[in-house]
Amino acid sequence: MKMNEPKIDIGKGKIYRSNIKCTELEDGTPVIIPYFVMQGKRRRPILLLDAAIHGDELNGIEVIIRLFEELNPMELNGTILAVPVVNSLAFRERKRMDSIDGKDLNRVFPGKRNGTVTERIAYHFFNKFVKKADFGIDLHTGMKGHLLIPHPRLRAYNKISPPIEYYRAIGTEIIFYHEGHPGMLNIAAEKEGIPIVCFEIGEAGRIDEYFINAGINGIINFMKYFNMLEGKPEIPEKQILLKDYIEISSDIGGIFHPKVRAGDVIKKGRAIGIVKSPFTGEKRWVKAIKDGIIIGIRSQPVVRPGTTVAWLMGFEQGNILPSIKNIRGVASKTFSATEREGIKIR
Repeated sequence: MKMNEPKIDIGKGKIYRSNIKCTELEDGTPVIIPYFVMQGKRRRPILLLDAAIHGDELNGIEVIIRLFEELNPMELNGTILAVPVVNSLAFRERKRMDSIDGKDLNRVFPGKRNGTVTERIAYHFFNKFVKKADFGIDLHTGMKGHLLIPHPRLRAYNKISPPIEYYRAIGTEIIFYHEGHPGMLNIAAEKEGIPIVCFEIGEAGRIDEYFINAGINGIINFMKYFNMLEGKPEIPEKQILLKDYIEISSDIGGIFHPKVRAGDVIKKGRAIGIVKSPFTGEKRWVKAIKDGIIIGIRSQPVVRPGTTVAWLMGFEQGNILPSIKNIRGVASKTFSATEREGIKIR
């Protein structure tokens, strides 16, 4: 093994934890990438799991820790290569990105060997971890105050995106398609022929058991789908591919009181919440401007005029995906809710 390279071939049934150095800070403090390896009954395929590309997105970190606590390597067909904290500088600051560098790590892949600290982290992570994998799951959350339902984001850029089956294998009802940006991890990885799924679970700055369990279940489904674990994945009988979203904002400043939850199916005109001003006594309802699903809701209640309080995905560009064989089908609550509300997915 070369110096400062992750040790991946650790032996059948073994677990290993270590780190590599990316660069250093102005006082000589090393900037490291920690990693875990679990090798099963055979070496391949290699599944990459990563979290905290944005340093305040915490649920994915706990997902990786628990998987390594709970999985039995001798029940695994292949290897899990996991990086629980990619952006250690931003994690240290409890922020989305390093405040000195000021660059979003998920916009600079594949990185630069002699670039800024963030670009160097991207370079080492991409070349020493991503390129070693056959496929991967990139764990994210919404930003602080932005609570997202569990869903994979199929990001495309210039017609570059992984095949949809990798997203479906996570087992969520909703799959979110939208245009990505150059420098995103999954866009850069797909150029190398490595499918990496972005999986959103919850919101930044918080540890939440519901979303941690959703993350674990999604990864277990993925591994079963690709035969890394025995058993059939639990995947909804009807999965819905939706495109883009609308930001619903407040007209006034004050305190936002939501009347719906993330994941609710909602008809046009229904109240999403109410904003009350503690200074003027004014109240203003926030309503859905079309039929759709609330994919995200604001959890930090103090708002200004123009602050987004909900993220709505409409069904007019929806696509019900064909059934998948050899799965354990579960009912789609979202699809059932659209039928109850008289909403058609077109």
